[in-house]
Amino acid sequence: MPGAIRLEIVDGVPVARLTDTHGAFEPAVDLVAGVIRRMVAEGHPHLLLDVADAGFAAPALVDRLRMVRQWADAADGRLRIAVVAPASFIDHDRFGVVAAGNFGLAAQVFEREADAVAWLLAERADELRRNAALPKK
Repeated sequence: MPGAIRLEIVDGVPVARLTDTHGAFEPAVDLVAGVIRRMVAEGHPHLLLDVADAGFAAPALVDRLRMVRQWADAADGRLRIAVVAPASFIDHDRFGVVAAGNFGLAAQVFEREADAVAWLLAERADELRRNAALPKK
């Protein structure tokens, strides 16, 4: 199957680096969905997905829609995802991010990994504050 994902932890954040796709977008989307399901099963609250070296062209809008739908289904509302991508992949209107939110997936896209990690950690801190403010049962 085209594509490989290298998993590591950076600043406490699981990072999946997509490589060796041989230009194949759809199998790469499936591969990432599998990693998302694994992160959810392991109880991780967030994932950084690095597609900077993915090896395929920027996806068309319809492909972005299918991609985020599949990833949202895999995340089941239990995982936040930050994507690091080349500038050419990032739609000016953030179509994929908006669509992901409509499907129940908290996601954002960045050009720099440091920005992606900062966003994930800030989102997690906000969630912990909100949960701490909830009345105890």
